[in-house]
Order: sequence, then structure tokens, then C-alpha cells
Amino acid sequence: MILLLSCGMLVFSKENPAEISGGSLKGFVFDSNSNIPLEYATISLKKQKDNQIVNGTITDQTGFFKMKGIAFGAYTVSITFIGYKTITFDRILIDPNDKHIDLGKIELEPATEKISEAVVVADRPTMTYKIDKKVINVSQQHTSASGTAVEILESVPSITVDIEGNVSLRGSESFTVLIDNKPTVLDPSDALSQIPASAIENIEIITNPSAKYDPDGTSGIINIITKKNKLQGFNGIIDLNLGRFERYGGDFLINWRKERVNVFFGADLNNRNMEGQSDSENRTTVNDTTSYILSKGDFKRGGQSYSFRGGLDLTLNARNSINFDARAGYRERTGSRLTDYQEYTIPSTSNDSYLSKESSSRGGWFYNYSLGYTHKFLKKGHQLYTLLNYRLSDSDEESINELFNASDNLSSGQKSLEAGPSRDYRLQIDYTLPLRVKDKFEAGYNLRIDDSNELSELEQYNQTTQVYDYMTDFRNEVDYYSEIHAIYSTYSGQIGSFGYQGGLRGEYTYRDVTVHETGEASLIDRFDLFPTIHFSYNTPKENQFMASYSRRIQRPRSWYLEPFITWSDAYNVRRGNPDLLPEYIDSYELSHILKFGTNTFSVDAYYRVTNNKIERIRSVYQENVFLRTFENVGKDYALGIELMLGIDVAKWWHIDLMGNIYDYRVEGTFDYESNGETHVTDFSESSFNWNSRFNNTLRLGKSTRVQLNGMYNSPTVSSQGKRDGFFMTNLAVRQSFYQNKLAATLQLRDLLGTMRHSSTYEGDNFYSYYDFQPNSPWVTLTLSFKINNYKADRRNRSQEGNDMGGGDDEF
Repeated sequence: MILLLSCGMLVFSKENPAEISGGSLKGFVFDSNSNIPLEYATISLKKQKDNQIVNGTITDQTGFFKMKGIAFGAYTVSITFIGYKTITFDRILIDPNDKHIDLGKIELEPATEKISEAVVVADRPTMTYKIDKKVINVSQQHTSASGTAVEILESVPSITVDIEGNVSLRGSESFTVLIDNKPTVLDPSDALSQIPASAIENIEIITNPSAKYDPDGTSGIINIITKKNKLQGFNGIIDLNLGRFERYGGDFLINWRKERVNVFFGADLNNRNMEGQSDSENRTTVNDTTSYILSKGDFKRGGQSYSFRGGLDLTLNARNSINFDARAGYRERTGSRLTDYQEYTIPSTSNDSYLSKESSSRGGWFYNYSLGYTHKFLKKGHQLYTLLNYRLSDSDEESINELFNASDNLSSGQKSLEAGPSRDYRLQIDYTLPLRVKDKFEAGYNLRIDDSNELSELEQYNQTTQVYDYMTDFRNEVDYYSEIHAIYSTYSGQIGSFGYQGGLRGEYTYRDVTVHETGEASLIDRFDLFPTIHFSYNTPKENQFMASYSRRIQRPRSWYLEPFITWSDAYNVRRGNPDLLPEYIDSYELSHILKFGTNTFSVDAYYRVTNNKIERIRSVYQENVFLRTFENVGKDYALGIELMLGIDVAKWWHIDLMGNIYDYRVEGTFDYESNGETHVTDFSESSFNWNSRFNNTLRLGKSTRVQLNGMYNSPTVSSQGKRDGFFMTNLAVRQSFYQNKLAATLQLRDLLGTMRHSSTYEGDNFYSYYDFQPNSPWVTLTLSFKINNYKADRRNRSQEGNDMGGGDDEF
């Protein structure tokens, strides 16, 4: 970190002595309408007597410019920018008595004609397309305004979200989550469920990333871009929401910018709950005796999270900048169930009824610190970017299951405990070199270090002593360490209407998983190559064709590798597999985008093959207890097509119709245990899957929006089971006041009460069925207030130097 800062200050302090003599000229250039600074505006300094250019410069990302070492005399200054009217200062006199000239704030007007007595009210597009990603405009997702990133993704193509909030990208729950182009210390599901929708500017869906990105994740990357601001002075935004079922939250972001310094600070709080009813049937067979457990009861799931974030952006000069940001917070997921159980066996040896009280919690503190340095060379787009990132997470998990007999006496109980800190370190160096007019070369180095410790423990209720006994045999502690070194390079260019990009990434992986109690270790020492290729072709009539290929990897999570029994609750145990291989994915895509007027139609065809497919395998551990372990079962295949139509039916009515249709097939072999013996099973399962989204947005005047969404997810299969389909509708009304400074949004989610979840798993000696129905509708009111005309920065964020994939946006 010291070296990074020293390099930046060295570049900043490296002044030419000739520049110090003479005079100087400085100022800021802004858009007169939006008050947003204009980067790369051109400033020309001409001698007044002969109109010859003697000096010139461009503005930086804050709109600032400065010229030094100007000889004394009279000058003319011109400020120009494409698409704006030129401003000229005819007589600027620099002499020994007044040699430092400050032009202050210069506002350029857009070079467009004004139409008298005409007011145009338009919304930003719901989605925009770039060469390697879909960009979702969160401001148009009114039905999820009070929710989190998970609720936004329910209305996004390529994404499915089940009733429990589990997110899948093109049918796979294995994907990578980035926040502002940086990795997060949280699991993908935790990260998405704890970021308020109101704090998000855009969401990028990247299904075939270039070699510049980490290759982790079966189906790609979900990149969350949070709100930021580029206006000078003090401004901000405040959001509050309140709803049924103890749902409430809020967040704020304040920003202060003066010349080259920008400081921001924000915080958020979210409390989310889901209540409803559930029932299940579990059947296990051991030694010719079949045991049945039937249950019915009420559940409550939810959680609370709060976090703080802040940062400093410092522009040292026109070519060097430093940014520091930090995020710290706490998150906790909780659950409770009060369930009536009936347990019996065939042949009949027992028939018992009892009440089960279950509670669980998982959470802890997390911290994320990033320091970035950007150096821009003389040529536009030629830059070096360096990032240092440190992440720390504490995760404590507790599950309590207690059974009460007909006399309401505690007959048995179990407490499962898991804890452990995780530390991640990251170094990233990216170099970008523009070549010719539209060609670009990129290269970089990436270091990732993960270091964690996990402890699992078990306590069981002793009826004799009526206390919980510590079970020493089930205490296990594991150290997990991994180190990944990566280098990459990409080259992109354009020949007429044809664009191309090729990339190659090489990664060396070292991993060590060691169990304290046994000394057992699992080591990996491996080198992998990940090629990527992208093509695009634009026709004269706004037709765009794109094709791409990428090779990716999904590494097993640390607890997938733990070679011992861990009790999840009274009816489920898990055991990891230290011999698991990573999944390798080959992903192919072919896309067509057609724009006609303000409307868009897109078709994405894709084919994905996963080798060494990892699945959770269920078997019987003992009577009424399931064992879940992990196996490389073989391969899975997904062949599908995504369709999206965005159309303005009328000036006041916009429709987004989205659909994803794909054939899914998984086949191979897996091992399972039964009656103390290991069995091998060959299998081949397939399903025809589809999901659809139907979003209607009605613009009723300048300040009122009504949105009605519908979504359906079809049934799907796995190696041992299936999940039923479900349907949901949402309604929202948004009203703006006081020239959009205040907005109120009323939401009704699951309007018809149809969001129900059912799943079935079965094998040779077990059967498991689970169904639950949440209470609905969820009603929430959200208020949003802007301070000093807050406007989020919506320019291309690749200019900020921290876009890990910004080089792929344009060819």
C-alpha cells in the first residue's frame, strides 16, 4: 500500500522546472443542464496577436484542467467538447502582477435546438446491451423498490429466483457476484440478499466474460453497480421503507465533492421476514424396516443486515488519481419452525406424535477495504490501474432442534455449532493500450489468497441430567488456504462493421485443506488455461450479431471438502469429499439484437457443457436421518434460447416480454451408502425448462408510474429429484413530488398468493417431499428523498479505471 501511494505521489510531484516559471490557467468544465463534469473536454490556448495555438490540455474526470509555464502575454482560450457549443474567452492577460488565472466553473450547453412549448418525458430503457453483458436499469424496477438485489433479479432475463430467494443464472446456482467490479467476501446469496435495491444504480449480467475477469462461476457473473455521484458540492439521497410481516429498512448516501476531492458516506439497514406454512413427508428404509415422518407446521424465515460504506476519490492531477473505499457491516439469517410430527414404522413397531421447535441463525461481521491507483498516459484510453483489496468475514452458525412429547416435556434436543473467520487478499494490475483507431491491447496480473478456519461442534440433550452434553467425537477444526496467480491478455479491434476480441488467461492454483484432529490434508497444485473469444457484426439498419465462447471453472467450496460428519439439524448430516474435482465449463453463445425505433428485440442462443459436475447426493445415514455428501457425478448440458421484446405500445405504455427456454440434461454415476454398503448408480435425467417475465410499465403523466409484473418458473430436475414450477405477480405504483425530489412507491408482491415451493427427492431406500406456502401479499411503502438535486453518475464506468471488464464494451 505504501509503495502504491509513493508511486502516485512521485508521478504527481514530478514537475518540470520550466513549467513553474511564467503563469498558469485553470478551471472546471460542466454540462450546463445536468451539472455533471465533462471529462476529455479540450482547452486550447492561442496567442491573441496571430491566433496560433501555443498550449492545450484536456479535462480530467472531475472536469478540472490546468496549464502551467505560460509565457506572459495576451491569449484567447477556447473550450470545446463533441456535442456541445464552444465557449471562447477573447482576452486573457497573463503578466507578472496577475499570472495565475482561474476561470472558475465553465458551463457548456448541449448543441441541440430547443423546441418551444414542448415537454418530453422519457424513462431510461429497462435494459441496454453491450458486447459482453446486459445492463439492467434498476430505476425502472418499481416492483422491487423496497427490496434487495434478489427482488430486482426476479424480473431480469437469464435469472430465476425461487421462493426461498435462491438465485440461478441460466439454470445454475454457481455464479460470481461482484460489487462495483470488485469481489465480495460474502457468499453470492448473502451478498445479493443484503444490498438494498435503492442503493443500486445498475446490475450487469455477464454470461460469457472475457479473459480479463476471474473465470470462477459456472454460468457467469452478476455485477452490482452501486449509486455514486459526480456533482460538485454537497448532495445525497435518503430511502425509507415499511411493510407487512416485520419488513422495514432504509439507507442513505451523502456525497461532497470539491474540485479534485470527492468524499462519500452511506449506511443501510434491512429487516426481511417471510412467514407461512409447510408440510413434509420423509421415508427411509434400513434393514427391511421403513420409517415414516410426517410433519405440518408454521415457519418464519428472515434476517437483518446493516452496513456502512465510505470512500475518498482524490485526483492528484490530470493523469493520476487514487481512490479508497471501505465497507463494514453485519448480517444475520434466522429461521424458526413450530411443527407437529407423526412418526411410525412398517412393519409397525412404533407410532409417536410430538412437537418440534427449531431455530437457526447464521451471520457475523464483514469488512472490505480497497485502494486503487490509476495512471492515465497521454493517449486517451492508455492507462495503468492497480487495486489492493482486503476482505474479512466472521461467520457463526447455530441450529437448535428440540422435541417435546405429549406432556410438553423435552424428550430430546440437539445443538449444532459452526464458526470461523475468513480472510481474503487480492492484488490486481491492469494495463490498457489503445492501438490504431479502434484496436486495444490489455494485459494484467491477479493474485488471490484465501485463508480461513472453520470449527464445527455438537451438543446433545441428556434426559438424565437435563443439560446439553458436549460431543467430543463430533468436534472438527479445518484450516483452508488457497493461492491463485493469474496472468491474462486480450486483444480487440474492429474492421468496418466487424468487431473481434480474443483473450487467454492462465491460472496457477495451490490449495491446502487440513483437518486438525486427524492431520488429514488435501492438496492441489495445478495450472489451468481459460481462452475466450468474442465477435460482433453491425448491419446498417441497427441489427447487431454477436458470438462468443469462454472456458470457466467452478471450484468446490471449502465445506464441500471436509471429510467428516457435521450435523446440520436433528434429521440431516453432511460429509464433504476431499477428492472433489473442480467443474470445468465450456460456454457458447450466439446473439442477435434488432432495434426498431424505440423498441428492441433480442435473441440469445446458448449451449453450456459442465464437466466433473458436482451434485449433492442424498442417502440414509441412520433411521430418519439423511446424509448429504458431494460427488463429481459426470456431465450436464444446457441448450437454450432467450428471447426479449421491449416495445412501446403507446407513449404511456411500455412492455418488456422475456422468456428463457432450455433443455437440461445431467448424466453420469454416483456412489451412495445403504445398510453399511456402498452402491454405484448410473443415471440420466432430463427436463424441458422454461421461464417467462411479463413487465408492464404505465406512464400516467410526468410524475406517476404504475408497474405490473408476472413471472413463471417451470419444473426442473437434478440427479435425484425434481422441483415443481411456480407463478407470481407483483404490482407497484410510484408517485413523484416537488420536481422529483420526493418519491413514494407502494408495492404489492405475490398479489394472487401463488408463489408456492414444492420439491421431491428419492433413491433406492429413501423418499423426501417438502412443500411450503408463504403468507401473502407482501405490502411495502417506500419513500425516497433527494438532497440538493442528487444525480447518480451514469457515464461509462470503465473510465474510472476499476471496471474489470470495461475493455469489452466496445470494439
